[in-house]
Amino acid sequence: MSDLKKFKEDTFRAAQNPACWLLSAERLRDGAEAILVQEQAFEIEYLRAHEAATKEAMAIAYSEGNEAGIADIEARVPNYPAAQLLYGYALENLLKGIRVARDPSLITSGKLNGKLKSHDLVELAKAASFTLHTQEIPVAAALSKLSTWAGRYPVALFEAEFASTPNADELLDYGSRHPIVKAMYSRGHAELTALLPKPVSNRNGAVVVFRQPGT
Repeated sequence: MSDLKKFKEDTFRAAQNPACWLLSAERLRDGAEAILVQEQAFEIEYLRAHEAATKEAMAIAYSEGNEAGIADIEARVPNYPAAQLLYGYALENLLKGIRVARDPSLITSGKLNGKLKSHDLVELAKAASFTLHTQEIPVAAALSKLSTWAGRYPVALFEAEFASTPNADELLDYGSRHPIVKAMYSRGHAELTALLPKPVSNRNGAVVVFRQPGT
Protein backbone atom coordinates (compact mmCIF):
# COMPACT_ATOMS: atom_id res chain seq x y z
CA MET A 1 0.00 0.00 0.00
CA SER A 2 1.38 3.42 -0.98
CA ASP A 3 1.94 6.07 1.66
CA LEU A 4 -0.74 8.28 0.07
CA LYS A 5 -3.30 5.47 -0.01
CA LYS A 6 -2.58 4.58 3.60
CA PHE A 7 -2.84 8.23 4.60
CA LYS A 8 -6.25 8.52 2.95
CA GLU A 9 -7.44 5.31 4.60
CA ASP A 10 -6.21 6.38 8.04
CA THR A 11 -7.79 9.83 7.61
CA PHE A 12 -11.15 8.29 6.63
CA ARG A 13 -11.11 5.99 9.64
CA ALA A 14 -10.04 8.81 11.95
CA ALA A 15 -12.99 10.92 10.76
CA GLN A 16 -15.32 8.23 12.15
CA ASN A 17 -13.91 8.64 15.65
CA PRO A 18 -16.60 9.38 18.30
CA ALA A 19 -14.98 12.77 18.97
CA CYS A 20 -15.51 13.78 15.34
CA TRP A 21 -19.21 12.91 15.56
CA LEU A 22 -19.38 15.08 18.69
CA LEU A 23 -17.69 18.06 17.04
CA SER A 24 -19.97 17.80 14.02
CA ALA A 25 -23.01 17.75 16.34
CA GLU A 26 -21.78 20.88 18.14
CA ARG A 27 -21.32 22.81 14.91
CA LEU A 28 -24.81 21.87 13.70
CA ARG A 29 -26.30 22.81 17.07
CA ASP A 30 -24.56 26.19 16.92
CA GLY A 31 -26.04 26.82 13.47
CA ALA A 32 -29.50 25.85 14.69
CA GLU A 33 -29.27 28.19 17.67
CA ALA A 34 -28.19 31.11 15.48
CA ILE A 35 -31.35 30.67 13.41
CA LEU A 36 -33.58 30.29 16.46
CA VAL A 37 -32.26 33.51 18.01
CA GLN A 38 -33.07 35.39 14.82
CA GLU A 39 -36.50 33.85 14.27
CA GLN A 40 -37.87 34.02 17.82
CA ALA A 41 -38.67 37.68 17.28
CA PHE A 42 -41.49 36.66 14.93
CA GLU A 43 -43.03 33.98 17.16
CA ILE A 44 -45.43 35.96 19.39
CA GLU A 45 -46.83 38.04 16.54
CA TYR A 46 -47.37 34.93 14.45
CA LEU A 47 -49.11 32.99 17.21
CA ARG A 48 -51.47 35.90 17.87
CA ALA A 49 -52.23 36.19 14.15
CA HIS A 50 -52.74 32.42 13.96
CA GLU A 51 -55.25 32.52 16.82
CA ALA A 52 -57.11 35.43 15.25
CA ALA A 53 -57.27 33.67 11.88
CA THR A 54 -58.55 30.49 13.52
CA LYS A 55 -61.41 32.40 15.16
CA GLU A 56 -62.18 34.16 11.90
CA ALA A 57 -62.23 30.88 9.98
CA MET A 58 -64.59 29.34 12.53
CA ALA A 59 -66.90 32.33 12.30
CA ILE A 60 -66.98 32.09 8.52
CA ALA A 61 -67.76 28.37 8.66
CA TYR A 62 -70.66 28.85 11.07
CA SER A 63 -72.09 31.89 9.31
CA GLU A 64 -72.04 30.24 5.90
CA GLY A 65 -73.03 26.78 7.11
CA ASN A 66 -69.83 25.21 5.76
CA GLU A 67 -67.73 22.43 7.25
CA ALA A 68 -64.69 24.69 7.15
CA GLY A 69 -63.80 28.34 6.82
CA ILE A 70 -60.62 29.91 5.46
CA ALA A 71 -58.87 32.99 6.83
CA ASP A 72 -55.42 34.40 6.13
CA ILE A 73 -52.80 34.53 8.86
CA GLU A 74 -51.58 38.12 8.75
CA ALA A 75 -48.04 37.54 10.01
CA ARG A 76 -44.73 36.01 8.98
CA VAL A 77 -44.22 32.47 10.23
CA PRO A 78 -40.89 31.99 12.03
CA ASN A 79 -38.41 30.03 9.91
CA TYR A 80 -38.02 27.34 12.55
CA PRO A 81 -37.87 24.28 10.25
CA ALA A 82 -34.39 25.31 9.08
CA ALA A 83 -33.15 25.26 12.68
CA GLN A 84 -35.05 22.07 13.47
CA LEU A 85 -33.42 20.43 10.45
CA LEU A 86 -29.99 21.24 11.87
CA TYR A 87 -30.96 20.01 15.34
CA GLY A 88 -32.08 16.75 13.74
CA TYR A 89 -28.68 16.37 12.10
CA ALA A 90 -26.96 17.29 15.36
CA LEU A 91 -28.82 14.58 17.27
CA GLU A 92 -28.08 12.11 14.49
CA ASN A 93 -24.37 12.81 14.91
CA LEU A 94 -24.56 12.39 18.67
CA LEU A 95 -26.34 9.04 18.42
CA LYS A 96 -23.93 7.72 15.82
CA GLY A 97 -21.01 8.90 17.93
CA ILE A 98 -22.42 7.10 20.97
CA ARG A 99 -22.83 3.93 18.95
CA VAL A 100 -19.29 4.07 17.57
CA ALA A 101 -17.89 4.81 21.03
CA ARG A 102 -19.58 1.67 22.35
CA ASP A 103 -18.71 -0.44 19.33
CA PRO A 104 -15.46 0.70 17.64
CA SER A 105 -15.75 -2.22 15.20
CA LEU A 106 -18.25 -0.09 13.29
CA ILE A 107 -15.34 2.04 12.06
CA THR A 108 -14.43 0.72 8.61
CA SER A 109 -12.21 1.55 5.66
CA GLY A 110 -13.34 2.43 2.16
CA LYS A 111 -17.02 2.98 2.94
CA LEU A 112 -19.09 4.06 5.92
CA ASN A 113 -20.61 1.13 7.79
CA GLY A 114 -24.20 0.55 6.68
CA LYS A 115 -25.35 0.60 10.30
CA LEU A 116 -24.44 4.30 10.43
CA LYS A 117 -26.41 5.40 7.38
CA SER A 118 -29.86 5.72 8.93
CA HIS A 119 -31.52 9.10 9.57
CA ASP A 120 -34.26 7.64 11.79
CA LEU A 121 -33.54 9.09 15.23
CA VAL A 122 -35.82 6.69 17.05
CA GLU A 123 -34.09 3.67 15.55
CA LEU A 124 -30.65 5.22 16.00
CA ALA A 125 -31.41 5.81 19.68
CA LYS A 126 -32.36 2.16 20.12
CA ALA A 127 -29.22 0.99 18.36
CA ALA A 128 -27.08 3.28 20.51
CA SER A 129 -28.85 2.18 23.74
CA PHE A 130 -29.84 5.81 24.28
CA THR A 131 -33.13 6.05 26.17
CA LEU A 132 -35.78 8.31 24.71
CA HIS A 133 -38.40 9.43 27.23
CA THR A 134 -42.06 9.08 26.30
CA GLN A 135 -42.48 12.74 25.33
CA GLU A 136 -39.28 12.63 23.28
CA ILE A 137 -40.24 9.81 20.93
CA PRO A 138 -42.72 11.78 18.76
CA VAL A 139 -40.33 14.74 18.75
CA ALA A 140 -37.48 12.52 17.56
CA ALA A 141 -39.76 11.12 14.85
CA ALA A 142 -40.69 14.66 13.77
CA LEU A 143 -37.02 15.68 13.63
CA SER A 144 -36.34 12.65 11.45
CA LYS A 145 -38.97 13.83 8.98
CA LEU A 146 -37.57 17.35 9.06
CA SER A 147 -34.04 16.16 8.35
CA THR A 148 -34.99 13.74 5.58
CA TRP A 149 -37.45 15.93 3.66
CA ALA A 150 -39.86 18.24 5.49
CA GLY A 151 -37.19 20.76 6.49
CA ARG A 152 -35.52 20.94 3.09
CA TYR A 153 -37.93 19.88 0.34
CA PRO A 154 -41.50 20.94 -0.51
CA VAL A 155 -42.56 17.32 -0.99
CA ALA A 156 -41.70 13.83 0.27
CA LEU A 157 -40.38 10.98 -1.86
CA PHE A 158 -43.68 9.12 -1.59
CA GLU A 159 -47.23 10.48 -1.74
CA ALA A 160 -48.37 8.45 1.27
CA GLU A 161 -45.66 9.93 3.48
CA PHE A 162 -46.44 13.44 2.26
CA ALA A 163 -50.17 13.02 2.84
CA SER A 164 -49.71 11.79 6.41
CA THR A 165 -47.45 14.65 7.47
CA PRO A 166 -48.56 18.14 8.57
CA ASN A 167 -46.71 21.09 7.11
CA ALA A 168 -43.17 21.53 8.37
CA ASP A 169 -44.16 24.27 10.83
CA GLU A 170 -46.66 22.00 12.57
CA LEU A 171 -44.29 19.08 13.09
CA LEU A 172 -42.86 20.63 16.27
CA ASP A 173 -45.97 22.72 16.95
CA TYR A 174 -44.56 26.04 15.77
CA GLY A 175 -41.59 25.83 18.14
CA SER A 176 -43.38 24.75 21.31
CA ARG A 177 -41.43 21.46 21.31
CA HIS A 178 -38.03 23.18 21.24
CA PRO A 179 -37.38 22.63 24.98
CA ILE A 180 -37.73 18.87 24.40
CA VAL A 181 -35.38 19.03 21.41
CA LYS A 182 -32.77 20.87 23.46
CA ALA A 183 -33.14 18.49 26.39
CA MET A 184 -32.52 15.51 24.09
CA TYR A 185 -29.47 17.21 22.64
CA SER A 186 -28.08 18.03 26.10
CA ARG A 187 -28.48 14.45 27.31
CA GLY A 188 -26.97 13.03 24.13
CA HIS A 189 -24.06 15.46 24.29
CA ALA A 190 -23.38 14.59 27.92
CA GLU A 191 -23.57 10.85 27.24
CA LEU A 192 -21.19 10.99 24.28
CA THR A 193 -18.78 13.31 26.08
CA ALA A 194 -18.65 10.88 29.01
CA LEU A 195 -17.59 8.10 26.63
CA LEU A 196 -14.62 10.06 25.29
CA PRO A 197 -11.16 9.73 26.87
CA LYS A 198 -10.66 13.50 27.21
CA PRO A 199 -12.42 16.83 26.59
CA VAL A 200 -12.73 17.84 22.94
CA SER A 201 -12.98 21.33 21.47
CA ASN A 202 -14.10 22.38 18.00
CA ARG A 203 -12.53 25.83 18.23
CA ASN A 204 -9.58 24.93 16.01
CA GLY A 205 -9.66 23.56 12.49
CA ALA A 206 -7.11 21.61 10.49
CA VAL A 207 -5.76 21.78 6.96
CA VAL A 208 -4.80 18.62 5.11
CA VAL A 209 -2.43 19.00 2.16
CA PHE A 210 -1.79 16.06 -0.14
CA ARG A 211 1.75 16.07 -1.41
CA GLN A 212 1.94 15.36 -5.13
CA PRO A 213 3.84 12.14 -6.01
CA GLY A 214 7.43 12.86 -6.92
CA THR A 215 7.63 16.18 -5.09
